[in-house]
Amino acid sequence: MSLMRLAYKNLLGFMPIFTHRLKSTMVSLPASASSAQVVTLPDIPELYDENFLDVLIPPKQDDVFMEVDLPTVQNPMMEALKSTVHQTFTENLAPAYSSTTSPTLDAFQSLTRYSNGSEIKKHLDNAWKEDPALALRIIWCLRSIHDGKGEKEAFYRAYGWLFDHHPRTAILNLPLLIKPVCTTPPKKGKEKEAKSHGYWKDLLNILALATVDQFGSSHSSFLHSPRTQATAPRHSGKRVKHSPDVVAAHIEAARLFNEQKKAEAKQKRDVVRAEHYERLVGKLAQPKYRALYIAVSRLFAERLGEDIRILDEINSLAPGVDRIPYFKKISLAGKWAPTPRGSHDRVTNISTAISLLLHHNKIPDGFPSALQTPLEPKVEAVILRSFLQRWILKPLRQASLCPEPLMSANRWTEIGYNRVASICMKNNTEHFFKHDPEGFQKYLISVESGKKTISGATLLPHELVAEAYSYGADPGLNVTSSKYPQLAEFKKSLAETKLRVVEAQWKTLIKNLQDSGSIENSLAICDVSGSMGSISHRFNKKYVKPILPAISLSLVLASLSKPPFNGGFITFSAHPKFVQLDLTKSLYDIVLEMECSAWEMNTDLNAVFLKLLLPLAVKNKVKPEDMIKRLFIFSDMQFDAAEKTCSRAGSWATNYDVIEKAYKEAGYEVPQIVYWDLNGSGGKTFEVESGRKGVAMMNGFSPALLKVFMGESEEEEVKEWENVTENGESETVVVVEDAFNPVNVMKKALLKKSFEELVVVD
Repeated sequence: MSLMRLAYKNLLGFMPIFTHRLKSTMVSLPASASSAQVVTLPDIPELYDENFLDVLIPPKQDDVFMEVDLPTVQNPMMEALKSTVHQTFTENLAPAYSSTTSPTLDAFQSLTRYSNGSEIKKHLDNAWKEDPALALRIIWCLRSIHDGKGEKEAFYRAYGWLFDHHPRTAILNLPLLIKPVCTTPPKKGKEKEAKSHGYWKDLLNILALATVDQFGSSHSSFLHSPRTQATAPRHSGKRVKHSPDVVAAHIEAARLFNEQKKAEAKQKRDVVRAEHYERLVGKLAQPKYRALYIAVSRLFAERLGEDIRILDEINSLAPGVDRIPYFKKISLAGKWAPTPRGSHDRVTNISTAISLLLHHNKIPDGFPSALQTPLEPKVEAVILRSFLQRWILKPLRQASLCPEPLMSANRWTEIGYNRVASICMKNNTEHFFKHDPEGFQKYLISVESGKKTISGATLLPHELVAEAYSYGADPGLNVTSSKYPQLAEFKKSLAETKLRVVEAQWKTLIKNLQDSGSIENSLAICDVSGSMGSISHRFNKKYVKPILPAISLSLVLASLSKPPFNGGFITFSAHPKFVQLDLTKSLYDIVLEMECSAWEMNTDLNAVFLKLLLPLAVKNKVKPEDMIKRLFIFSDMQFDAAEKTCSRAGSWATNYDVIEKAYKEAGYEVPQIVYWDLNGSGGKTFEVESGRKGVAMMNGFSPALLKVFMGESEEEEVKEWENVTENGESETVVVVEDAFNPVNVMKKALLKKSFEELVVVD
């Protein structure tokens, strides 16, 4: 019986896993010792020092400072002129602003997946000067899967800026990437769940990017290795038959050619790996890089040691003892830890550092006794790395039911599909269906009946919508006759299965968001104008058309809003229209229904308010208290100029100014508006400045930021309570909540409990 099967049974409480560790006085080097990779490390004495950060990057006296406001001389005319500095226009010539006048808000609103190194530097430089603590949270918000924007690569670029300018702060806060600090309200009868902002692989990516000097690159060759083009020639036309002698000569020539190419490839690998090692040695001579290297190594070593202790504890339990609570304590550090000779290890030798730390800490027991005698550094490194892979990583990966080793070993039927991560499921649905059709179909039936779960929380809504649209329109679904009926039937079943997986993942995503709360009295306004692109265009993950996240987030909001505000949204282009959705339908059917809405080329935002909402309210004599409280506008923000906007310096009026004026003239308060920017093409503009009451700003494709608006009560914004003074007298304390404006809503997003442990130290 395989160890994987044992691990699976162990989760069910049937039997323990027994791990055996190597004890040998013989020095028998594994085959990996012949690798061209130089696996040794230069001497790093700080590796074993808990105070390595203070040793390598000592705190400076000027790291803690106090700013003193100096008196400034002001002139009314000069202040009036300064107020026009940020006035600009959208691409469609509507008055707008080039800055919110708050550097932190500019950074929060401008940093996206498309921001390059220079843009990140400009915004973070300014934000840090205004408020270092908020700037640090803006960086972490970029990464946070559950409480932020979930933009991994943008976070790496921002972290690179932090590492360059504030290395102590960057390194000290690394554990906050993998520590479970993002919580949701506990479900009935269950413990509160906590998840991390990122994942363990982030640590390796950060270290590798620092090693290869690609922190600021928007197109990192390390993260996106270029594909090698096929070298085999393509033949066209009829093949010519040759004599056996000619065929034999061709075969021999091909063999010699292959041998030559193999030799050239080996020589190239040797050169590249020698360059990698030389670069690594040079980097480790730099105190800042060495501190980062040690921090990542120690985080992995400490967690792997803890996990292997838990696994040993599981193995020592008596038969019949429930092992599931123990397995839940095991982290995913073993899954994401660097595999010796893997992509991260090839440029950093990080596996050597981790194994050295484990050996130094004597975790686990049972290292080869050969290590007790002096050995050459290479021999010691090879033995330690082999031990790490065989006796630490392998059992931990088996215990956590990682699917990748089983896929590589062609053991598809042993995969526990409910343990497959959302991205892995998205990328491998076809393989699961092809290699284990019966088991995978049974799993999907269990998911659809609610007996099992499927991961989907880390996927972005627009990715699922794009896939649902693509799979639903798959021509394989509609094949009625074919020259190869069995092949046609397979393709049809595959397309149906892919669609079922997406539908299940969408339900998981919505369910996880609903577990965090609901949104009161809100409605989505979805920009479906020509500048947003078309849903029918082929999905490009790198350059997402704004229309996809616009309709996806509108659909998410329609699912999260409390009745009677759920199940609908407003589209706007030239003629705004309210669209009522049937949320009981499949995701594909809902997307088709949304696509059939009136979509035109204009981006007339004012029409939503002045031609639809306000006229309806006046006509039906709707009371002010019955008006919609908050509207979310999902758009690229390139609005058309309204008829009454004014671009003269003395009477600058944006679309929002015109809307607010019209509502007041009709006797209504303008609803609170959340401008959700989906623009990724540069040329950022802002509809209002930072202090404008009644307005908020968000951006990005993640629905996690919708949590900022969850759980708000309908009560007045003034709260009272009785306070007892030092003299024992009772007094009424009146507290007015912060105004709903762009800066305060940004702070609400950044001051979440999950960001509380972030600290600025330099």
